[in-house]
Amino acid sequence: MSRKIKTKVGFAGKVEEIEVTVADSDPDPWGAEAKLAVVGTRVPRVDGPIKVTGKAKYTYDVAPKGMLHGAILRSPHGAAGVNSIDTSAAEKLEGVVAVHAAKRAGGRVLFHGDEVAGVAAETEEIAQEALTLIKVDYEVKPCVTTVEAASKEGAPRVFDNRPNVQPGRGRGGADADGAIEKAPLIVEATYTTEVQTHSSLETHGCVVQIDGDSLTAWASTQATFGCRQGFAGAAKIDQGNVRVISEHVGGGFGSKFDIGVEGRIAVELARKAGKPVKVMLDRKGEHVHGGNRPSSIQAFKGGVDKEGKIFGIKVATSGTGGVGGGAGSAHPGFYTVGAWEKSETNVITNAGEARAFRAPGHPQGFFGMESFLDELAEKAGIDPLEFRKKNCRSKVHLAEFDLAAEKFGWKERRKAKSGSDAGPKKRGAGMASSVWYNAGGTGFKVDVVVSPDGTVEVHNGAQDIGTGTRTVLAVLVAEELGLKPDQIVVKLGDTNFPPGPGSGGSTTAASLGPAARAAGLKAKKALLDRAAKVLKAKPEDLDLKDGVVVKSGAATSMTFKKLCQGLGTETLHVTGDREKNYAGYSETVAGVQMAEVEVDVETGQVRCLRVVAIQDAGRVVDRLTFESQVSGGVIQGVSYALFEERRLDPNLGVMVNADFLNYKVAGSKDCPEIIAIAFDVANAKNNVGMMGLGEPPTIPTAGAIANAVANAIGARVRSLPITPDKVLATLEGKKP
Repeated sequence: MSRKIKTKVGFAGKVEEIEVTVADSDPDPWGAEAKLAVVGTRVPRVDGPIKVTGKAKYTYDVAPKGMLHGAILRSPHGAAGVNSIDTSAAEKLEGVVAVHAAKRAGGRVLFHGDEVAGVAAETEEIAQEALTLIKVDYEVKPCVTTVEAASKEGAPRVFDNRPNVQPGRGRGGADADGAIEKAPLIVEATYTTEVQTHSSLETHGCVVQIDGDSLTAWASTQATFGCRQGFAGAAKIDQGNVRVISEHVGGGFGSKFDIGVEGRIAVELARKAGKPVKVMLDRKGEHVHGGNRPSSIQAFKGGVDKEGKIFGIKVATSGTGGVGGGAGSAHPGFYTVGAWEKSETNVITNAGEARAFRAPGHPQGFFGMESFLDELAEKAGIDPLEFRKKNCRSKVHLAEFDLAAEKFGWKERRKAKSGSDAGPKKRGAGMASSVWYNAGGTGFKVDVVVSPDGTVEVHNGAQDIGTGTRTVLAVLVAEELGLKPDQIVVKLGDTNFPPGPGSGGSTTAASLGPAARAAGLKAKKALLDRAAKVLKAKPEDLDLKDGVVVKSGAATSMTFKKLCQGLGTETLHVTGDREKNYAGYSETVAGVQMAEVEVDVETGQVRCLRVVAIQDAGRVVDRLTFESQVSGGVIQGVSYALFEERRLDPNLGVMVNADFLNYKVAGSKDCPEIIAIAFDVANAKNNVGMMGLGEPPTIPTAGAIANAVANAIGARVRSLPITPDKVLATLEGKKP
């Protein structure tokens, strides 16, 4: 059953009233005019104290009684057949309890780091020594590690049963060539990005304990319920007898949805040993087989006129996700580009497979698209900001463009050109935008439990991977119960709790937040029904504010704690459901970033000095968490733009920088000043109005930096990462 309501939607200066059909069991969505007590304020993370004091327990910290330490033997070759595996010497080593061959004789290893065997021993040191005793007879085969090498006629096939080059689906379908040829100005450019590994601070891994026909796993995961299914399948145990616990997670970025080979090895070792086994990847294992963002080659051609009208754009993309797929790039975003045509190719190479990585396809795609828009604007002789405004069909983006320009000082900063700054260090400004699509999923539940002593707990089985989900849920329940967020205890990451989503696609908070609000409202109504009997009042005349019961707007002597004492020895237990998404104001979230860089034309070094990030996420529940998410996304974007690059030996297939000494990520001194500004949009997509936030902030950063570098030096580096050698080669007129 449903009802129709009218609510105000939009953003400051552009508010309108629309009719929304809402499920009868769901609260009315908060409109643009909603006056809220804690939602939208700056709330410190509720789990902050235990994290900064080291009390937060991660998978690595778990150590059940009798636990063994697992280690994995990995292939040293880029491609090879496995003639035989002899584990006898390892099995005889004192302290080794179990050995498992992940590969069998007659099998193949497809990339450097492919799992060959695992051992479980009493100490980490013994486990590592045991790996050295395993004898593997490899038949080394030729490998292909680049798109170019794998695409050549006669190149060695990674898989015998399919070619290396896998055509993707075409998009657009318009006659872009014909439209472009009619344009007075034509631009062609190719942009490339390298493979970026996930590099999660906490590596992949788990602790597995099997007791008869039941299994408990502590896992560093983005999907507790997905992993429950994975562990059940690996152990051949009914899902109902599998419990996955993920109290805290040190990052995932899309790479931790499955139990992985390491999880399956842990299951086999635990079964053989009859004891709990911990298998956590080392840093090398994390780099070579912990997931990565695919590379890309994006060849653009477009036509434009002097007024800034785009006649058409054609783009052909290719890239490699190693032995996996996913090498597509996202285009054209929200822009009006005339005739549009796109073709995609995924190339299989001998490297660890790609996995979903924070806004899959978007950082590389928007780097190419936003760079090309700048080049079209330059050809037309139009300021890049004004050019985008001429070709933008998103009213939220248009408003964000103006706000970003104001906060950044766009007109003044764009005056910087090559040679305009004295000395070798040149400053420049650039911009780029983003779009994302998620308002959360349905079918999830959140429990609110109120105890007689006034304790309020919120329960859900999904994980908080460091994004602040605990705080968001605490804020929403506190809003309904008239409490402070730090009075709410949020328990997540246990499949014994109600079902929750995997943390991907920016879905977690937007999926659980509306259910938490619904549960909080149910608890409030139940408590006020009790208060009405004591106060001899109508429930509709009562409210909960600032920890007391309020009657007709005036505080009574009944505190929240006293009200809860009326529960006696029982607890109040209610469940909020995540109802469907509604046809609200906007289907997407918009973002705009402007970056200021400094480029040393003598050394080629690029420093990102400042980023202004304007970001829509629907209704912002906690501004501190919002700023944290945006800042993290920008830092990851800076790292992608300037530093990160997986390097494989082209002949041997070996990753030569599988550590943090040689695989460079942005450190504290590399981070710019980040000004994160929430662009509030009331959209009525759900009862809170929340939209996804995790992915969008990292999408435009690389494009904005690349455009700023071009503005600073008067020449364009079309390849990520923008390293000193590429800058110097570009300045010399060479192809980097």
